[in-house]
Amino acid sequence: MRFLVAGLNYRTASTELLERVAVNDRHLPDLLLKLHRQLGEALVLSTCNRTEVYTTGEDFAVERERLMQALGDMSDLTETEIAEVAYVYGGDEAIRHAIRVTCGLDSMVIGEHQIAGQVQTALRAAGEAGSVDTPLSRLFHFALRSSRRIREDTGIGRSRLTVSSIGVQLVERAVGSLRDRRVLLVGAGETGKLAARTLGRMGAGRLTVAGRNAERTERVAAELGGDWVLRENLVSAMANSDVVISATAANETIITTEMVEQALKNSDPAPSSLVMLDLAMPRDIDASVGELPGVTLYGLPDLQAIADEHRAERADAAAEAETIIESDVPRFNESLTALATEPVIRALGAHAEEIRQRELHSGLRRLRDLNNEERTVIESLTKSVVSKLLADPITFLRTSDDREAANAVSRLFGLLDTDNQTQAGAEVEAIKGDDA
Repeated sequence: MRFLVAGLNYRTASTELLERVAVNDRHLPDLLLKLHRQLGEALVLSTCNRTEVYTTGEDFAVERERLMQALGDMSDLTETEIAEVAYVYGGDEAIRHAIRVTCGLDSMVIGEHQIAGQVQTALRAAGEAGSVDTPLSRLFHFALRSSRRIREDTGIGRSRLTVSSIGVQLVERAVGSLRDRRVLLVGAGETGKLAARTLGRMGAGRLTVAGRNAERTERVAAELGGDWVLRENLVSAMANSDVVISATAANETIITTEMVEQALKNSDPAPSSLVMLDLAMPRDIDASVGELPGVTLYGLPDLQAIADEHRAERADAAAEAETIIESDVPRFNESLTALATEPVIRALGAHAEEIRQRELHSGLRRLRDLNNEERTVIESLTKSVVSKLLADPITFLRTSDDREAANAVSRLFGLLDTDNQTQAGAEVEAIKGDDA
């Protein structure tokens, strides 16, 4: 069985296409159940810069077709259209990709630390939906551990950069300085809070948080040291703002051209310019807002220039991270092999010990005149013989790349009913990843 992943990201697809496959938290459980029926194992990772579906399967060609069909269903794209923008990796390439994504090497903002939390959330959601089993669970737990080690051993994650933080940098470049600027934050989620904290470090003035839920919005505003309003008061809130940053999980546009026009008309005094930053996927702000006089609108694609600057600064750290990942892929495969065969090794040892004890007991009953020292010598001798006899089978199990190894040894030593696979054999079938 091999690991597979198919997806679209900021390098392969336009913002419009990424919006079409983006999955929010409310719709994720139903999607996972559907994918579980289609693919078997399924995990979905959907962020502002990517949507990916991970699965496992025996036949790469078959699973690839199913994955592409799943992405097509999610985006309403034809098979030809999805093939032009999607990528598919299998086997070691899929393992490598999962680790690269988790540690931030594949992010627009290289080393972005928020992605690890998003991976944890995706894994938890798949677990709660029952769409993930041992193989994918172990892959992403390993990827998270690898990500932590890479961040500790390289400089890839220094300064804790995120899409939110470089978005705020872009806004600062546009307005010259954030000091004394009135900022409206639309959305009380993690992305918005990260942006607000960056604004605070850059000396932004009054902050107002707009949200759907009064209790949550008030709590986040208090946490960030700002005021709050409900989302239905967006127009009046924008009328009293110099900068608007939106980062919600809405499925559709929440700030229209008409709303911004009304806000500008009601503003007193009227701002010389209104800078708006849309960090949401799908987008929160209608693209035509950027065409209004005096309004500057930035979206996720506009962050690429600043992201490239940070990428160049971290080139050496990225190279170190790639080296670590190249050694982690075989380590992961080895850990799967060892883990999968361990139940068979334990069963083999228990089986041999049972035979040794039975035969030793039978022999000692016929040698009644032995003293304690002689009995100890005989017991030690039988243990040594069993250990030497099991050495080669155990080495074979722990080092073999043959996914049938555990089943073969089990059948050879009579450890299982051939009509009913042992858990060890099942695990080998489930989690052994072949090379692509």
